[in-house]
Formats: sequence, C-alpha cells, structure tokens
Amino acid sequence: MNPRKYKFPFSLATVAVIGTMGIALHFAYADENEDGVSKYQDNDFSAAAEAFQAAADNGDAEAQTSLGIMYLKGEGVDEDEKTALSLFEKAAAQGNVRAEVNLGRMYAKGKAGLIPNYGIAVSWFDKAATQGYADAQYSLGVLYVTGNGVPLNYKKAQELFSSAADQNNASAQYQLGLMNFKGKGMPVNLTEAYKWLSLAGDYDDAAIYRDYVSQKMSKEQVEQAVALADDWKQEQEQNQDQNKEKTGK
Repeated sequence: MNPRKYKFPFSLATVAVIGTMGIALHFAYADENEDGVSKYQDNDFSAAAEAFQAAADNGDAEAQTSLGIMYLKGEGVDEDEKTALSLFEKAAAQGNVRAEVNLGRMYAKGKAGLIPNYGIAVSWFDKAATQGYADAQYSLGVLYVTGNGVPLNYKKAQELFSSAADQNNASAQYQLGLMNFKGKGMPVNLTEAYKWLSLAGDYDDAAIYRDYVSQKMSKEQVEQAVALADDWKQEQEQNQDQNKEKTGK
C-alpha cells in the first residue's frame, strides 16, 4: 500500500477552522483582526477579508498572514499567490511564525512564480521551528525525512515530529506512526506505530494505516497501544489544566 505521505497544507490559523491538524493559533487583539476571525468562523469570507485587510493595512502581522492565506485559497477574494506572498513577507518581517511557515511552503512548492527552493524553505521553517511552532517543526521534519534542502536525517526528523506531536499536531503524529511502522531511523515498533496513528485520528491515511498495522499485531499489543494513547491524552489534559491554573485562563 502506498497512501500519500508528505504534504504541506496551507491553512488559516485558527483551531476552530483547522482543529483536525492540531495547530495552536494566536490572533492579535486589534478590533479589525478579531472581527475578521469571527467573520471567517461564520464562513462570511468577503467580510472577513475586508476586516483582515483593514488590520493588515495598519501593520497587524496576524491579519496580514490570515489575509495572505485567503488569497492563496481564493476565499472572499480572487485567488492571487503573488499578493499572498507579499503579505507573508510583511508579516514574517515582524517575526510572525505562521507567515514564516507559509513562506517556507511557497518556496518549497514554487508558488507565486517562485522557483522551488528547498534551501530557502528550510530557513523559514527553521525560524519558526526554533520558536516551538508545531506546524513548522512538522514541515521541517518532512524535509529531513525526504532529504529535500537538507541531508536525509531520520533522527532529526523524529525529533522534530516528536516535538510537534507533543503539541497535538496530527500531521506529526501521523508521520511518527509511519516511521515506527516502517522502521525509518528506528527499529520497527508496531505498538508505538498504532499509538501515534490512533492519536492522529482521521488525518490523511491514518485510519487506513492503523487498520493495516493492527492486522500484524496480537490482541494484547493492540490493547497496549490503545492504553498508551489513552495515557498520552490524559497527560495532555492534565498539562492543559495546569497551564490554565498558572495563566488564569
């Protein structure tokens, strides 16, 4: 079997919009930007684009990034990769991690008339990954596991996927499942493979691989993997509760 393996998904950064990817998103508190987020969640893309544009014109990096993604997807505006690129560049210049990731993806894919350049993509992914941004860690991990723009390095890929997976990034959890199943840079471990593929939920071909892996496992191994996944979820919930107590949010 050979389901699709590696993808660089473009996505508007809000948990409500792309919750399946497990990406944690943060919007600035500018009124126009908040209005844009609200309108986007209501699927009023034209109004959302107008609100993001107003905030972007005032230099709001989050709004610039969100508007750039809308231009990439043609939501509420005409699809325009060059405008998206310009908006991402403005936001990235302010250190916005979402913009840095999207710039990396545009260079990796050769969007907006760019010549595909994995070297530049790596530099943008690395900027955001070093700040602990899960989506960037996943994207950089993909390059290490494919050897694009960097030397092939399964150990480094595993480290990056693990960091992102610990932030509940389904893309990274899926890749960890595949690496454990196929023994990429590590011994084959069906229990760990099943655990991570379970945590990845319905992401991509996770369910297909999960069923396939289970056929090679004993009933006891499957039960152990399920227990490990449940323990991981419980630990995540406890960590979230502790963080809420510390921050008061």
